[in-house]
Amino acid sequence: MARLRGSRRPRWRPAPGDTVDAARLREEITGHEDGAGGPLRFEGLRVRGRLDLSRCRVDSALELVDCAFDEPLRLAELTVGALDLSGSRAPALHANRITVDGDLRLSGAALGSGTPVPRPLTGPPAAGDGPRAPRRLSEDSTSAVVELADARIDGNLVVEQLTVADSGPWSLLAPRLDVSGSVHARGLTASGALYLRDAQIAYALNLDGADVGGLDGTGLACGRGLYADWGFRSAGQVLLRAATIEGVVTFHDSVVDAPAGALLLSRLRAPRLRLDLREPPAGAVVLQDAAVDVLVDSVATWPAPGRLNLEGFTYKRLETAGPVDVRARIGWLTRDPNAGAGSFEQLATSYESAGDERSARIVRHARERHVRRLDRLSGRAWGLVQDLLFGYGYAPRRALVWLLSLAAAGSLWFAYHEPRAVGGSGQRAWDPVLYSVDLLIPVASLGYRGSWDPQGAGKAVAVFLVVSGWTLATAVLAGARRVIGKG
Repeated sequence: MARLRGSRRPRWRPAPGDTVDAARLREEITGHEDGAGGPLRFEGLRVRGRLDLSRCRVDSALELVDCAFDEPLRLAELTVGALDLSGSRAPALHANRITVDGDLRLSGAALGSGTPVPRPLTGPPAAGDGPRAPRRLSEDSTSAVVELADARIDGNLVVEQLTVADSGPWSLLAPRLDVSGSVHARGLTASGALYLRDAQIAYALNLDGADVGGLDGTGLACGRGLYADWGFRSAGQVLLRAATIEGVVTFHDSVVDAPAGALLLSRLRAPRLRLDLREPPAGAVVLQDAAVDVLVDSVATWPAPGRLNLEGFTYKRLETAGPVDVRARIGWLTRDPNAGAGSFEQLATSYESAGDERSARIVRHARERHVRRLDRLSGRAWGLVQDLLFGYGYAPRRALVWLLSLAAAGSLWFAYHEPRAVGGSGQRAWDPVLYSVDLLIPVASLGYRGSWDPQGAGKAVAVFLVVSGWTLATAVLAGARRVIGKG
């Protein structure tokens, strides 16, 4: 294969397809003097033995393209101008604390050995054979096929179409990875999980179309966004706890699949979060204490009831592909079995910000119903009365309907059952409507209540109207106080 124009030809020039000794290759790489001729390039070699460049310094760019290594590559603490391992095959890449002044490329490479048994990342409560998700991984006793712990890359990390197939639980172990550019991982295939805890990526993390066993990005910081969409698939948990993404976090058209797929996004900070997946997630979606400006989701891919956690989740605006009825959105809230008043108030506030006062009232009405279900029997009974009479203050027209209905019923009864008059001359003329209204009004009097004395069944009707009036007034006052105090 012809060499790229401008590439530096090493003094020792093995041809593609040659089998070379790792020690001889190391000697050529470390003995190379930097110049203006271009990168130090080897292509299509079969490397016998262990290539160990740990703690070496290579000032020029190093290209080991389409090479096959019998043993794991040892590049710990290597300092190199740029590193290209595209298309190469090796049992493992151990490059903790590597420093790359340019790009690190693994495009199309195949790393790992053994049977690529899927190892989905699971949580402590979940059953299965996958690796558990500890609060903090014991890095000294954990290994992975690709190790980039504390690595510093001043360019981009390019792992597009990389395949990591191994029976171990972790495919990539890169805590505190520092990338000055972006991480390009389109089409990445990993049998295990990716460990990017506390990694710093100046621009974007792109996982479009990747197929992984899970992702632990706890404490991850990205300057431009995290893209796990367009066919992204995870068979295990995706953890972005306490991650800070200065851009969009998107799982558009992604699959969070069985057996342990879940999105754990507690304390996430991002301007925009997209959760319009290709299909409903297999596991939970946890947004506890997360904060975003805009949440984009899809009704068709909401998590199953009982698998949503919205406690402390704040957002300014909700977006969906199609219109979502406010009652359907309330149903979204109730998929969280522990949803409290705060979750309902957050939704009502978002409707208010959009100028939809009617939907905000409906949500707050639903909030009162939801909160009252946990009261004692007496509290639930009193709540039911308030709900029936005027919707806890959020359906005031209902109180007027009750008042008019009771007045009409009382007027009809007393029109045919006139009570006995009380008093002498000066008695006002009988009016069943005003008499019924006077019974219903608990404080002010129109003068009819004490001028007639109903007998028998009429007395029971009068008492019922008086009690109903006091109940209606008390409920209205309680609801008004609640509405004024809570929004």
